[in-house]
Amino acid sequence: MRKVTIRFQDVATELAQINTLREDVMERAFGMLEQRYATLATMLVQSLGDRQRAVRWMCRHQNAFGGRTAYELLADGEEDGVWDEISLMGDAPVPARLNSARMAY
Repeated sequence: MRKVTIRFQDVATELAQINTLREDVMERAFGMLEQRYATLATMLVQSLGDRQRAVRWMCRHQNAFGGRTAYELLADGEEDGVWDEISLMGDAPVPARLNSARMAY
């Protein structure tokens, strides 16, 4: 059996390409959200403090959504669930909202 050698530079390059693609998809998805659900997108940005946090929040798997993302809820027609979570963020103190927005996605 031949041993396969993995070059760390190849791994790093591939991961960078994947991250670039992921960031692009996240931005395009949020742009579509802003077109289709403008009020929801605006409120999310206001609740989290900036657009980049909102972009990442929409893609993060949430315990409140049963491990799904907000996009998955919207795709399933569960817009109210996303609104409910945004309204709860509005009730949280600012540091708690910012910590929530920084969680790994």
